[in-house]
Amino acid sequence: MNLGKIQPYLKILRFDSWQGWMFIFLFGSVLFDIPQLDKLMLVLISFCLATGGIFILNQYIDYEEDKKNYLKKDLPIASGNIPPIIGLELSSVFIIISLVGAFFASFSLFFLFSFYVLIWIGYSTPPFCFKQRPLLDIIVCGFGSGVLPFLMGLQTSAQLTLDLSSPWMLRRYQDAFFVAIPLFLVQSAGQLFQVAGDYEADLIANIDTFAVKYGKKNSLMLTSIFLFITINLPVIYEFFNLSIVPYLSWYLFFYVISVPFLFYLVYKLNKPSEKKFKKLRIMSKRIGGVILFVIFLYVFAIRLIHSGQ
Repeated sequence: MNLGKIQPYLKILRFDSWQGWMFIFLFGSVLFDIPQLDKLMLVLISFCLATGGIFILNQYIDYEEDKKNYLKKDLPIASGNIPPIIGLELSSVFIIISLVGAFFASFSLFFLFSFYVLIWIGYSTPPFCFKQRPLLDIIVCGFGSGVLPFLMGLQTSAQLTLDLSSPWMLRRYQDAFFVAIPLFLVQSAGQLFQVAGDYEADLIANIDTFAVKYGKKNSLMLTSIFLFITINLPVIYEFFNLSIVPYLSWYLFFYVISVPFLFYLVYKLNKPSEKKFKKLRIMSKRIGGVILFVIFLYVFAIRLIHSGQ
């Protein structure tokens, strides 16, 4: 087997760019209950196929622009390692299979998956092209990579229904809403950081992102604000008794770690430079997946403990 020929097809999936999305999906799938393993695997595979297909489609649509972008010119389609038509075919197959898998899982998941695919198609595709609409690009990314994967995870164990007559179900919607807010903010912050890092390349390519329109410094300031709110929201929820789950004692462990990390990030980005962005991206790729995996195991262990009580 020629690994050199397989590598571009692995690279085109860009898994390092959406591993956080998968974490949010898995987080949602075990937050309130533990789903059946066969259903979880079906939906997880469908989620990975849908997301991989979306990222491939994005590269297909943007490959002419990516050729001129020094940060993206080595992507498989832009570099010529994979023909554009093959990329389009792969994307279509992945998305169709994912929607079929979601349909067999449940109708609510099929609806969420369809909306997920459509919103990300609109992110790159004219006439919508959300990514070139400053502020809207951040909102779409926060919702599409934070809220929707979380809701898909919740519906893997059928946590939300349209029967709102039960006070318990209304409270479940309330809990889901309060959890979705920090997920939206942290993914929006991640997108702000991304466009700030791509500022020079996007400026050259005439891509009108939030950072290009409002400046790199403002993007990073908003990133810090969103992250600060995110790590403090769970404490605020507990203080005002907004959740039925007594999780504060479990969260404090990560809160203590998150605060110095946030100060470190703000310090590093005080005077942003391409060199600093590159170092932070390398560090994120090296340890980001491990950190997310550890957090998921921690959340999963908490769910097992609460389920056994």
